[in-house]
Formats: sequence, structure tokens, C-alpha cells
Amino acid sequence: MNNKKIFSILDRELLKIENVLLSVVKTDIKISKEISEHIVLKPGKRFRPLLLVLSYLAFNRRVNMKVINSAAAVELLHNASLVHDDIVDLASMRRGQKTANVIWGDHASVLAGDFLLSKSLWLVNKVNNFRVMDTVTNAASELANGQILDMSLSKSPSSFNLNLYYKMISLKTASLLSSCSEVGAIIANADSGKIRKMKNFGFNLGMCFQIVDDLLDFTGSSDNLGKKPLQDLSNGKITLPLIIALEKARKKDFSKATLILNNSKFDSKNIDFLYNLILKEDAIEDSRKVLNKFTNKALNNISFLEDNDYSKSLRYLLEASLTRVN
Repeated sequence: MNNKKIFSILDRELLKIENVLLSVVKTDIKISKEISEHIVLKPGKRFRPLLLVLSYLAFNRRVNMKVINSAAAVELLHNASLVHDDIVDLASMRRGQKTANVIWGDHASVLAGDFLLSKSLWLVNKVNNFRVMDTVTNAASELANGQILDMSLSKSPSSFNLNLYYKMISLKTASLLSSCSEVGAIIANADSGKIRKMKNFGFNLGMCFQIVDDLLDFTGSSDNLGKKPLQDLSNGKITLPLIIALEKARKKDFSKATLILNNSKFDSKNIDFLYNLILKEDAIEDSRKVLNKFTNKALNNISFLEDNDYSKSLRYLLEASLTRVN
């Protein structure tokens, strides 16, 4: 299984999703249209719509507009959250291109993000399924809470610990992926036990996805990151390898590291110190071990599915995420 195979399996469905996305970002407000198209129509990998549609097809082979609209809705919700994240994080690049806030400014961009969020909820409402609406709107609130938690912790980095880290990424990343796989199973009328397993699969996939992103800051290249390596570290962003290193560090190293983080002194000398501390404490390897635990949980969640192209594609989505750091 590979990207080409999955896209060939879902060729018609993905085309319908793209058409829905194209139609919902249309507006006679020129700047709103320009920003929305910049964000939505220069796509990433459409990972979330793929996950939702495949989670549906694992149980039901007849794809209807409820599935298509739901898949487009989660993509819009994801993109809306990225716009807001970029503004909060002062990001200048996303997917290898300038962010909306760099081109149009923060004020216009945050309103464009709100526009995409409203369109997402409009599409979910068209599905006319209370459980789908409940699941997606809950994911939207968790995304926002995750960003708020991240922002508050960034002001006091030394208070970060593993439990808070897991809480944050479960909200910021895993919540939406969890809702994608859950919604697919809900619309397919799977039984409650299978819906729960699909929800858990999406959650554990999301945890893997974020941990991989954290690792890529240390192991990735500019080409596959769309940003410079060590950029998260340079910006004082608290990632899993850094948290593990801090928890293992000796008192002297811990004191120096927390002083750097709390004072936001990220010159080259201090970045070198933090990076070498991560290497000294084997924090990258320990992070890989944590990643393997969530990977095994995700695989176990979908072990009940029949062995076919759709279950293979779900496993491939997980494997493709992992290979970015292997």
C-alpha cells in the first residue's frame, strides 16, 4: 500500500471533497476569498478526510454526501485551526509557503480562520446527525483548549511535564483525528463497540502524529519539514525530547535549561546546550519508545477489521506518519 494506491481507491471521493471545499470558500468578499483559497486549495495531504472516509469504508462500501460533507468539514476545521495557530505562534511558513498572517496580516487572517470554522460547522449541520455534530463540535472546542494550554505553558516552560504534554497534544492533535475515525464509523452505522475502537485508533494515531512532528525538529530536513530543523527548539517550543531530557537531567543541567527556557534566551550557544542535553540524556531514543507504545495501541485498535484495501489503507496512514522519522 502507498499514497498512489490510496488515492486511486478514493479517487471519486477525494474529487467530491475537493469540489465541496471549492464551493464553500466562495464569497464575493475578495480578501476573504483570497485568504481562504490560499489556505484550503493549496492542500497538504488531506490526511483527515482520508482517515474519515476510510473509517467509513471499513464498514460500508456506499459513500454518500454525508460522508463527503463530513470529510470536507474536518478539513476546514483543521485549516481554520492552523490559521489561528500560525498567528499565535508568529509562524511565517506553512507547507513550504508563506502563512496567511505574513501575507494579509493577523487581523484579516484570524477572521478568515473564523470564516472557515463557520463553514465547517455549516457542513456538519447538513449531515443531520446529532452524534456527528456532537463529535465534531467537541473536537473544535478541544482544539481551541489545546492551543490555550500550549500558550499558557509556553509562558512558564519549567512547569511542563509529561502529563501536561500528553494532555496538550491529545487536545491539539489527537482530538480531531479521533473525531475523524469516529465520525466515519458513526455514519457507517457501526455498533458502539466498533465506533469506540475506531475513535481510539484515531486518538492513538494523533498522538503518534504529534510525537513524530516533535522528533522531526531534531531529525528532519528543511525539505520534509517546510521549516528549518531545530526551529521548535529555537522558538522555545516544549517538545517531547526536551521534556524527557529535563526530567532525566542532573540538577545543574536542569537549572541551566530552565533558566534558558524561562528567560527565552535562545541564542546559538543556548540552543546548542539544550540540543546537547537532549542527546546526552538519550531523549530522542526515549521519545521513539513512547512513539512505539502509541503505535502498538493504534494497530491493536483496528486489529478487528477485515483484511482488505480499506483496513490496509488505515494501517498505511499510520505507517506513513512513522516513516517520516525512520
